[in-house]
Amino acid sequence: MVFWQTFLADEPVADQYEALVASVRYQLKQLLESEAPLTTLPAKLAQVERSNMRFGLDCLQSISSRMDKDQFARQLESWIKAFEPRLSDVRVEVYERDETNNAINFSLVARLKTDRGQHALVFDSNLSLVDQKVDIEGQDLV
Repeated sequence: MVFWQTFLADEPVADQYEALVASVRYQLKQLLESEAPLTTLPAKLAQVERSNMRFGLDCLQSISSRMDKDQFARQLESWIKAFEPRLSDVRVEVYERDETNNAINFSLVARLKTDRGQHALVFDSNLSLVDQKVDIEGQDLV
């Protein structure tokens, strides 16, 4: 958290809770904008699948074109659960693909554990298939 505030935050955040939510949003953006290496690993290396070596999404174009919305949502949930341990009860709802912008719109609902207790977060997101850029708008529900 201190690393995020010191080196990555665009602007100072007064509240620790706001800083935590902003750092989670930043981490999710990095995850969704990164592409994992296309190497296949032996099944006996299960922990490597959840390591930084596999950080990022698999080939986004092939995944989005061959999966239906529910499969893609489950895959996003899996990546988020693997690489953002501060979130629990992760659910993703993928909406109809935005053909005009070649983008996938989805909502991410999760629980964030804080020193104030559990907070529900909702991130409305847009993942561009053209350049794999993500726009994440967040709100939190107590």
